[in-house]
Amino acid sequence: MGTYEFIDTTEYPKESILSAEAVRFNGKWLDNEVPGFRTLCVSGRELMSCEVVDEKIGNTDGTQYQYKRYPARQITITYQLTAKNDTAFRDAFNHLNGLLDVEEGELVFNDESDKYFIATKTANSEVTSGRNSVVGELIFYCTNPFKHSTVEKTFSAKLNADGILEARIVNEGTEDVPVSYDIVHNHENGYIGIVSEYGVMQYGKVEEADGEVYKQNEILSSGFPGYVDDHGMNCQSPSSTTQGTLGMVSAAGNQWLGLNGGQSSGAGHWNGGMKTITLPADSEGRAGARNFYCYTRHWFEAGGMGQTGAQTITFLTADNKVICCMSISKGDTAGNTAHVDWAAGGRHLKSMMFAPADNADNPYSQRLWRGDNDFRKEGEQLTIYWNSRYYSYVVPEIKDMECAKIQLWIGQWGARNLSGQYMKRNYIGAVDFSKMHVEKWRDVPNRYPAGSRVWIDGDAAKVYVNGMANMGDEMMGTKYFQIPPGETKVQFYHSDFSAPPPTIKARIREAYL
Repeated sequence: MGTYEFIDTTEYPKESILSAEAVRFNGKWLDNEVPGFRTLCVSGRELMSCEVVDEKIGNTDGTQYQYKRYPARQITITYQLTAKNDTAFRDAFNHLNGLLDVEEGELVFNDESDKYFIATKTANSEVTSGRNSVVGELIFYCTNPFKHSTVEKTFSAKLNADGILEARIVNEGTEDVPVSYDIVHNHENGYIGIVSEYGVMQYGKVEEADGEVYKQNEILSSGFPGYVDDHGMNCQSPSSTTQGTLGMVSAAGNQWLGLNGGQSSGAGHWNGGMKTITLPADSEGRAGARNFYCYTRHWFEAGGMGQTGAQTITFLTADNKVICCMSISKGDTAGNTAHVDWAAGGRHLKSMMFAPADNADNPYSQRLWRGDNDFRKEGEQLTIYWNSRYYSYVVPEIKDMECAKIQLWIGQWGARNLSGQYMKRNYIGAVDFSKMHVEKWRDVPNRYPAGSRVWIDGDAAKVYVNGMANMGDEMMGTKYFQIPPGETKVQFYHSDFSAPPPTIKARIREAYL
């Protein structure tokens, strides 16, 4: 009887035959990405020595223990790289160098793919010259010696037997980890308290009372209802035409205001469409807002070099005098340079250049072309939030001016078309206007309206309100605590009148030695 060679006709994806210790760095499996690369073994992942800090006490025997700490971790990867010729060998190392040139990337091993180290490749062994098959070492340095779970665990707060919101957080790792909190308000609220046996965190003011919110900060307009087509003069830029039309555009799961078309063609000026709202009177029947706050969101992104477009938002008095305004524009018909500009009281305040390039879709992105922004006018003081920073100006000319109208304009430069020559994204996503009734702004009771979101980043020790950093809400004595392995109870407190209570989720990413 003859012998037969067994042939397995089943094809397996390359990832399924990776070795147990195969390496993924910054999202790329080196064994798959680099031709001829194979992970042989890894050291430095297992048991780790700690450093003990102690103190000698007089002439007593021994020392007094103070604490222990873990130093930075070094992980060594032994690999083999084989190529068929000198050119392939050099190409493989060029590609490997590019993949490893990352600061603090995620380092994952195939036998524990649900965890990662934060590592930087800092050294390597010299490979044998004159050969196209070599064995070498890559050394990764981890300033944080712990590995982290790739999955974030979420714990919802619920009312306990005493009627207190409480989350039971279970840390199944081996190390203390920070906790982040996602808080969505179901009612107006002025205070957030977070308490555990390891520390207390407080935001807002405990004594803020119900019944005063509308008299100090009253929403007069939210979104785009109430805005009507306006083919009159663009008060911020009288030379810009307004014969086009604006309408709602669906993008990235949200609705945005954009240019629908029909703008006048003409060289030498901007052409577009405009909408204007005449703000309603407040609950006391008084029109106009001398002190106001307005939250806005913009998306300004080029899809190619030389695309152009612009958008403006202008706050006006009843007789169409400009209080303050902002414009985002790109008239660069060859490159990718755009400007954002602010003016108030008839004078230019600030201009910044930026490249409206593509970035990750993130609802809390602070990119220059897409993000959460605001305006606050308090008498002659004008404060603007843009791209994670506040800018404040004293403009005496606007001290007694009252906002009665808002103009929104979006357009294209000259006779350029709205297809390949127009910005990929030229949208306004939100314009929420609130009137502040006091002559001088003070802490607003019930600072967290229903529907507002507070994000507390435990790792960075920062608080964000509706996507914007707001460390001013943090009360003195707040301690951003970590929780150890095991179960920890965290309780949440809020203003008595905030009913129903906020919806709160606690989030952790477990860490292991």
